[in-house]
Amino acid sequence: MLFDYKEISTDSMSKDYEKSIELCDQIINEVKKSSSDKEKLSKMDSIEQLIDTLNGRTAFMAQVHPEEKIRKEGSKIEAQIENYYLQLALDRELFEAINNIDENNLDPDDKRYHEFLLRDFEDAGQLLDDEERKKLQKIDEELIDLGIEFEENIAKDRTKLLFEEDELTGLTDHELGSFNKEGDKFVVTMAYPHISAVMENCSNRTTREKLWKAFSNRAKQKNPEILYRATELRHKKAKLQKKKTWAEYLLHYRMAESPKNVEEMYKTLLPILKEKAEKEIDILMALDDTLDTISVWDIRYLIAKERSRVINIDTSKLKEYFELHHVKRVMLEICEEVFGLKFNQKDNANAWHDDVELWEVKDSTTNELIAHFYLDLYPREGKFTHAAVMDITSGNLDSKSSCSMVANFPNPNIGKALMSFDEVETLFHEFGHVLHHCLGQNKYTRMCGTNVEWDFVEAPSQIMEHWVWKTECIERLTIHNETGEKLDLSILEKLKESKNIGVALHTLRQVGLGLEDQFLHGENYKDPHHIIVEKAHVSPIFYPFKEVNHLASFGHMLGGYDAGYYGYLWAEVIGDDLFSRFEEEGVLSSSVGRDYREKILSPGGSKDANELVKDFLGRDWSNNSFFKQKSL
Repeated sequence: MLFDYKEISTDSMSKDYEKSIELCDQIINEVKKSSSDKEKLSKMDSIEQLIDTLNGRTAFMAQVHPEEKIRKEGSKIEAQIENYYLQLALDRELFEAINNIDENNLDPDDKRYHEFLLRDFEDAGQLLDDEERKKLQKIDEELIDLGIEFEENIAKDRTKLLFEEDELTGLTDHELGSFNKEGDKFVVTMAYPHISAVMENCSNRTTREKLWKAFSNRAKQKNPEILYRATELRHKKAKLQKKKTWAEYLLHYRMAESPKNVEEMYKTLLPILKEKAEKEIDILMALDDTLDTISVWDIRYLIAKERSRVINIDTSKLKEYFELHHVKRVMLEICEEVFGLKFNQKDNANAWHDDVELWEVKDSTTNELIAHFYLDLYPREGKFTHAAVMDITSGNLDSKSSCSMVANFPNPNIGKALMSFDEVETLFHEFGHVLHHCLGQNKYTRMCGTNVEWDFVEAPSQIMEHWVWKTECIERLTIHNETGEKLDLSILEKLKESKNIGVALHTLRQVGLGLEDQFLHGENYKDPHHIIVEKAHVSPIFYPFKEVNHLASFGHMLGGYDAGYYGYLWAEVIGDDLFSRFEEEGVLSSSVGRDYREKILSPGGSKDANELVKDFLGRDWSNNSFFKQKSL
C-alpha cells in the first residue's frame, strides 16, 4: 500500500521513526536468540525492509517536500537512520550471531546476502580492536553529519543573477518568458532549465561566463571545508582498515577492484579522446572568429551552434518538436514494446506535491502488478536540484517496490514544456534507473533492483540513452507543440549525424571529474582543491581554476559517488556494449528486451555484474562498442 504523503507532518515523521526503530529492535533481539541460520537472514532482511520503507516515508522528504520544516525533519531523520544502521553494524552480539552462521546450510542467495552482511560489520570495524573500532565509529558518525550538511547547503543555495534583455540575446521569447522579472531585469536562477537556456543559446559571452561562474560557485562559503574534512576522515578510515587510500578501500568490492584499474581505463581512453578533442576545437573555433581561445563557458553554446548548423535548424526551434508530455508518453510506449511492460497512470492524490505523477508497472503478458514509480519532474524551491532516481520502498519477491524520478525539466504549468535534446536524453537516462529499480526481483531486499556494484549501477541508465538516437524512436518522439507536425525525416537524419558533436570534449570533462574524485580520495587528498582540479584538467579548453570551486556543489562527492565517479564512464562503456545486441538483433526487439530484462535487470545484485553482462552478451564486455558509438 502506498504512503499518504499529503498527511505528513514533522510530528508524524518523528513518531513513524520511533515506531519503526522499536520494531527493528524487537527483531534484532529475535535474531540474537534464533538457532536457525536461515531465520536469522530472513529477519535481517525484514529489518532492512523496515528501514528502507521508513527512509522513503521520511528521509526522502528532505529532497522533495515543498515545506522547509518537513525537509529539515527529513534531513534529521536521515541522519538518525544512518546512525541506526551504524549502531547495528557495531552491535557485537549481533555480529557474532551473523558471523556464526554455517554457510553449508545456505543456498547461493543466502550465501551472498550473508557475505554482504559480514561486509557491513567489517566496514564498521568489527575485525578491529576496541580502540580502533571506537575511532572508526566517531569517523562514521561525523561523516554522516557532514554528508547531510553538504547536500543541504547545495539545496538551500539561492544564487540568482539579474540581466538586461540585451544581455540575453539569442534566447527565444518562450525562454525569456520562463524567467521572473525584477523591474526591467530578468531573474536567472540556478535551476537547470535556466542554466541550459542561457548556456546553450545566449550569444553574449560575458553573460555565459557570469552564469557559469555563479553556478560553479554554489555553496562555496561552507562546502569546501566540509568536503576537505570528509576526505580527511575517509583517509583515516581507510588507514584503520589497513588500506592506503579511501579509493583503494572502497573499490575493493566493485567491478574495477582497484584505483589502478580505473587509471588503466583512463590511460586507454585519453590519447584517443585528446586527439579527437583537438579536431573538435578547430571545428568549434571556426564558428566564431572573435574567439582566440575556447573557455569552459563557451562549450555548450558552440556545440549547440554547430548542431544547429549541421541539422540546419536552430536548437531553440528544435525544442518545439520535443514537448515533455509527448516525449514521456512515447518513452513509456517504447519501454512497453521492448521490455514486455504496461504503464498506467494512477491518481496522485496522496503525493507530496500536485505536480507529481504516480504510475504503476505491470507485466504485459500476465497483467501482474510489478511496482510503482513517481515522476517529480519540475523545479521548485528547496527541491533537489539535479536529476536522480530515489528509492521509496525496496521490494522483494513478497512485496512491491516504489521509487521516484526527481528532475528539473521545464514546467508545463508555467509555460510550454519544451525540452532540449540533452534533456530528452536525461529523461531516458533516469528512466533506465526506474526500470532497474522496479524490475529487480530477489527474496532479499539487499539484492533487488539497483543494489548492484556501484560502478555498474549506471549501465542500465546509460543504455537507455541509445533509443533516443534511433530513427525508429526519434520519429515518434517528435511532434511540433503547436502544429502537431512531425520533424522532417531529412532533419532527423541530420540530427542523428550531430550525435557526436563535441563528444570527445564532453567525455574529457567526465574523465576530469573522475580524476578529481580519484585525487581527492587518493594519496594527494591534502592538496588544495583548486590544485586537484588543475591536475585533473585533461581538456584543451580554458578553465579558471582559482576563480571557482565547483567541488563545493559537486553533490556526488558526499552523495554516494565518492571514489566512484569514474563509474559513469565505466558503466557507459558497458552500456554501449549491452546495446550492441539490440543493434545486431533489432532496436525494438521484444525478444532481446525480455532477455535484457531477465538477465540484467531482474537479477539485481544476486550475481556479480561481470557475470550478468556475460550472461546477456555471451562474452566478456569490451570497449569496442564505446569507440564505435562515439566515432572514435
